[in-house]
Amino acid sequence: MIEVRHLTHIYNQGTPWEIKALDGISFRVERGECLGIIGESGSGKSTLAQHLAGILSPTRGSVFVDGSDMYTRQRGSNMRKEVGLIFQSPEDQLFEESVFKEISFGLTQRKNLDRREIKEKVKGICRELYPPLDELLDRSPFELSEGEKIMVVIASVLASEPEILIFDDPCAGLDPENRSKVLHQIEILRGSKKTLVILSNQSEGWVHLLDRIIFLHLGKIIAQGRLQDLLAS
Repeated sequence: MIEVRHLTHIYNQGTPWEIKALDGISFRVERGECLGIIGESGSGKSTLAQHLAGILSPTRGSVFVDGSDMYTRQRGSNMRKEVGLIFQSPEDQLFEESVFKEISFGLTQRKNLDRREIKEKVKGICRELYPPLDELLDRSPFELSEGEKIMVVIASVLASEPEILIFDDPCAGLDPENRSKVLHQIEILRGSKKTLVILSNQSEGWVHLLDRIIFLHLGKIIAQGRLQDLLAS
């Protein structure tokens, strides 16, 4: 479903501040798979996440979704609609004045939905994902706890019905209670057969959700495969 081919990304190319964040990496993600990408800070995880979502253009290489290049003029914008990215910091993704407007933003772009249908869809997403959100719809998302903010972001992404979900370090900075809530929701999404890619600096607490793991170090893949195979080798 996703194929990354020889992907390289260089920031500030040709300047004294040049940084090679990704260095010719290649891998595949199959439909319905839950892939973990583990790497320390500075390994290139967030850069890779933005490439998978079609936000960044590569210095070299390509990212394909269902055989189509994310960056072609003909289908690039449509491909990006199939991928939902949950940023490491929810504040970087929130922008509306209320939780309802945040979650419904993507739905309001559809001309075939009226206000009543949008309201029903938002409430349905809240009930399925995290029922307490239904009581927070009139609140500003910036007033919520970190865990609640992440739930709002996930709900707003799910409203667009993407086939692929990319999580960029979703548990970073969360206390144990909110971390547990987020991991529980990821487990539910995994059961829905969506394609999931989770990038993090560690796998504690969610490694059991993964079909495969890729280890990233200084922009290069140093190991990949099923956990049991990696441990055996």
